[in-house]
Amino acid sequence: MAGDDRSGLFQPLPGAAFLRASLAGAECRPALVLLEGGAGTGKTTLAARWARVAADGGARTLRHAPGVGSTAPPDLTAVEAPALLIVEDVHRAPDGTVPWLRAWLREARPGFVTVVSYRPAELPNFACPLGLDPELPPALRIRRERLGPWERDRTRALALEVLGPERSSERLADRLHLLAGGNPQTVRDLLDVLAETADPAAALQDEEVEPPVRLTQHITARMASLEEDATALVRATAVLGGGSRERDLRRVAGLGRSAGGAGLVQALRSGLLEERAPDRYGFTIPLAASAVLAPLPGPIRCSLHRRAADVLTRGGEVSWVAVAHHERLGGREGAWLRAAERAADDPNALADPGAAVSLLRSLLGRPDLPARAAGRLALGLTRNALLTLPSTGTVDVLGQILVLSQLADEVRGEIRLERGLVLNSQLCRSEGKAETERAVSELRSRPDLRVRALAALANPLSAVYGLDANLHWWERARATAEASGDPTDLLAARAVRGTIAVACGERRRVPGRPDRLPDPDGGPDSRRNEYLTRALSNAACCAVFNGDLREAAVLLRRSATPWAAASAPFITQCDRGTELLLRLERGEWSGLGRESRALLSGVGTRVDARLVLLHLGLARGAWEDCVTLQPGLEDMPRVFSQFPYEVSAAGIRIRMAVARQNTAEAVATADRIWHRLRAKGVWVWAGHAAPWAVEAWLLADGEDTARGAVAEFASGLRAHHSRTAGAALLRCRALLAEHAGEHREARGLFGRAALVHERTGAPYRRALDLEAAGRCGLMARPPGAEAGAGGPAEGPLRDLEEALGVFESLGASWDALRARGTLRELAPAGHSRALAGDAADVRGRGRPAYGDALSPREQEVADLAAGGLTNREIAGALHLSPRTVEQHVYRIMRKTHAVSRRHLPTSRADS
Repeated sequence: MAGDDRSGLFQPLPGAAFLRASLAGAECRPALVLLEGGAGTGKTTLAARWARVAADGGARTLRHAPGVGSTAPPDLTAVEAPALLIVEDVHRAPDGTVPWLRAWLREARPGFVTVVSYRPAELPNFACPLGLDPELPPALRIRRERLGPWERDRTRALALEVLGPERSSERLADRLHLLAGGNPQTVRDLLDVLAETADPAAALQDEEVEPPVRLTQHITARMASLEEDATALVRATAVLGGGSRERDLRRVAGLGRSAGGAGLVQALRSGLLEERAPDRYGFTIPLAASAVLAPLPGPIRCSLHRRAADVLTRGGEVSWVAVAHHERLGGREGAWLRAAERAADDPNALADPGAAVSLLRSLLGRPDLPARAAGRLALGLTRNALLTLPSTGTVDVLGQILVLSQLADEVRGEIRLERGLVLNSQLCRSEGKAETERAVSELRSRPDLRVRALAALANPLSAVYGLDANLHWWERARATAEASGDPTDLLAARAVRGTIAVACGERRRVPGRPDRLPDPDGGPDSRRNEYLTRALSNAACCAVFNGDLREAAVLLRRSATPWAAASAPFITQCDRGTELLLRLERGEWSGLGRESRALLSGVGTRVDARLVLLHLGLARGAWEDCVTLQPGLEDMPRVFSQFPYEVSAAGIRIRMAVARQNTAEAVATADRIWHRLRAKGVWVWAGHAAPWAVEAWLLADGEDTARGAVAEFASGLRAHHSRTAGAALLRCRALLAEHAGEHREARGLFGRAALVHERTGAPYRRALDLEAAGRCGLMARPPGAEAGAGGPAEGPLRDLEEALGVFESLGASWDALRARGTLRELAPAGHSRALAGDAADVRGRGRPAYGDALSPREQEVADLAAGGLTNREIAGALHLSPRTVEQHVYRIMRKTHAVSRRHLPTSRADS
């Protein structure tokens, strides 16, 4: 299995320093590099990269591949040093190759480096690629470079590159890494197949993932080299799976102690199997098991599965899900159904949720379905699903179970409840709320589950219900809990009321606020821990949107308990997404874009990551990324199913439309989100869209609409409050004053908004308000006024320059260029320190001062053009004419040899 190269995936080149030192000149000692690794680990790729290093240093490279037809070795007598000789795949070279190599190395001249690549498992003696005692000279420098499986992070990086952020996730990459055993070539081959599928995650979750052709051919060739006993042990491993004991493998293979031990040793030396722990053996590449079993005749395969079922039932602790799997594939139907019954009562049946889903699917396909077993197993699966990270396959199989007429109402209600919660909170599908409502009516005899369902419907983050409806559901949850008298039910009702209070910014105290809730203690009451952890997690999210950033950090720390990490990975993932938003608000942008892209399709993080990338893309001028990530106007409630996310995304959409002078789109988005804000009734969240909506209405001569909306916004904040909303209301009023020509009043209002954000600890929002305050201050300056110390322009200039500094420190390229353009347009000549360097950006006669390098102004244009802005949009941002921008773009592309605007070099900070 030969490897290939993909850009951006390799760590610092191993052995590069050794190679350069050995090729530095003819006086260097000769060197030998033993490059060893299994099939598909990238030996050919690494050798090719070493050849490029040698070429960069002026050394000649000679290749010899004796195992693929060309058996004549190269003539090295006339080759001058420095030179690199690469001899590939010595493990399959003809008989004369190794003696030739040994003779060459004994006489190797200074300045020569010889690289010998091989697979240790396919050598007669895996430690001696050049045979026993090759008599290498003392002057020869020797280095061994071993290549093995990739680390998980490298698999994730390649999955992200091939599939893109929306189709790749950590969960998918982890499953891919597991199946491939980290083998680079197998990872690449699987990704090539997944890239052509509609749903890569679903394709990898199938019970039988088809191995790539290259892997199948390699496994077939290796199996052909094994003796009969070793072949039987490999087949037994394929049936039992990884981590199997030698005793169990021998029993499935039908071998005694002596023959089985010898066969296992040969299988390990072949490289097909590996020792994962003491007396635990499995495939080096787990997906190879499918390649081993697929060509077997049916009777042999059935016999192996029957033996596996018998072996598994002999142990003390039986995995009945696995036994049922083997009985079914072994064709013993009665035994299969009995094992399925036992699995339904097995508390460990959900240790592998994928196997449990597979068992349920197999049961549902039978006309004589054992409904009792299916119902019990489904209940276990549903109870496990909400706090873990289920796939769409879990949800689909639960939907099939709900239509079974044999289920009791309360069983159906519990399954429906958990399925609805998963649909709504984890998979962001709107039918989840309807499922939850139906579950309420089916759970009349289960007050604990009714409280759970009603509390979920009362969650204010959802846009499905308005605030009045959320309070109605909470009242029902409270009444149900009080009637039951159960302390955990009462805690659940209190906790969701506290979440409503935090979300709305209620000024009055309510009993269930997070600061009045105890911390999850990890005790035996898992329901109590879940309610508390979920309440803290939801409250942290609301606190970020309301600008209570310190409180959000405290809530996230309280939510991150050992119980949550072990039992509620979904809530932990949600907190990870909230952490992204918190870092965005705090101005901790370094590496934020890269981390968000990695989490863009993760369960519990996808919406947070998308919103963060939209904010970063807009601020940094990467508008093509924004267009890709921004859903259509009608699709926004589906993509951003939690309402504050939808409001924030609408604000970004309006800002982009205004900047692009697309007033119609800006107004349409503003009208729609304002209508939805009225329906929801949580006005503190309007702060994420209101200023931009007001700006859009004013541009469209809709001053009356803007003033009415600001009055409505202010009215909604009388009983509720948040720092973000309060600052946004000030900004809205400042925009109205600026539109009316009252620049001094506008400057004061913008300045007050900036002060709120300074106290909150939100530098980007503060910089936006400082920029606006500076702009209005310069526009309010009397004609001809000086800008000296204490002059009327000093304060506005300071505000603009400070805003510009914040934008540049964050890497907010578009905002920085806009602020710099405002300074160029309005600042008194020679008084802005931020423009002092611009004087050098002037072309004199003849050759430009910057030669082939980009001038500061050209770099500004390149930043915006690479992000997807048109010449007209760049002209508006930089206060230039479109014709001037066109000339800049022409010169930039000529200097940089860029093939398109998208490939222009940018100065954006690493994201």
